[in-house]
Amino acid sequence: MRIKSWRILALAAVILAVASLGHAQEKSGLVGKMAADFTLKDVLQGKEHSLSQYKGKVVMINFFTFFCAPCREEMPDLNKIYLENKDKGFATLGIALSSDPTQIRFLVKQLGLEYPVLTGTDKMSKDYGNVEVVPTTVIIDKQGKIVHAILGTRKKEEFEKMVKALM
Repeated sequence: MRIKSWRILALAAVILAVASLGHAQEKSGLVGKMAADFTLKDVLQGKEHSLSQYKGKVVMINFFTFFCAPCREEMPDLNKIYLENKDKGFATLGIALSSDPTQIRFLVKQLGLEYPVLTGTDKMSKDYGNVEVVPTTVIIDKQGKIVHAILGTRKKEEFEKMVKALM
């Protein structure tokens, strides 16, 4: 059975694309910088949250949009990580970008998210490297320095390994 060369080329292109995603997911321009402070309102109660109020904790910030399917898929895992570690000096913040607050409230309730989900701003997106790919997850150490800036999704175990190394 002979495979056509264009199929081999297409398969090779797909393999390279997937491989490059796995290795190029760190947004290195942010790593090592101090995380920019912000004050944003949560989508459920309108309560303000500032990054500075989480000083001394490891913080995971997850940027997403309502229409992002991969974002929705990883949110239950992020919620589990939050619930398992919130009493150990850890916080998770979801930041909704370019999304209708009504839709985000629905999503938070539908997924049963217990971590604060905030309405993001253009300024905040710019402060964190012009977030263009969602999900983008930033992990900040206890001193407020960005240790990881991840483009795309990761498995729960990978996030846990990153977080626990900082706690």
